[in-house]
Amino acid sequence: MNFYRITSLLVVILFFLSACDGIVSSNSSNNNLINKVNIIEDRWINYEGTSENNKTMNQSQYIPIDTENTYELDTDAYISYFNGDEFLGTILHEDTPQEIEMMEEADGIILSFNKENINGIKLVEHNE
Repeated sequence: MNFYRITSLLVVILFFLSACDGIVSSNSSNNNLINKVNIIEDRWINYEGTSENNKTMNQSQYIPIDTENTYELDTDAYISYFNGDEFLGTILHEDTPQEIEMMEEADGIILSFNKENINGIKLVEHNE
């Protein structure tokens, strides 16, 4: 009888711990600033600020940024910087993961990246 109680208690504890692990994992993925649900397929923003067709690329939605903070990108991507609707420039961010280059006037970015990287791409903000 004691064996049954101990076994039942262990099962309940393991169930609880596995549920907690799922909560932690899902919260960690929420740190990603890239909304993959609203990705624009077959597009990228070129060096002139124009969104063009490109069957190998995906384009993120506009991502607001705070230049007081740092951002880390884990996958190579083109980063297009904006101040409101004004296009400031596009740079190729390589040798990831690392902190992305910031433009002081920028208040938002749009990422263009290879379609093969859709599952792994992650942009994380680090508050200063």
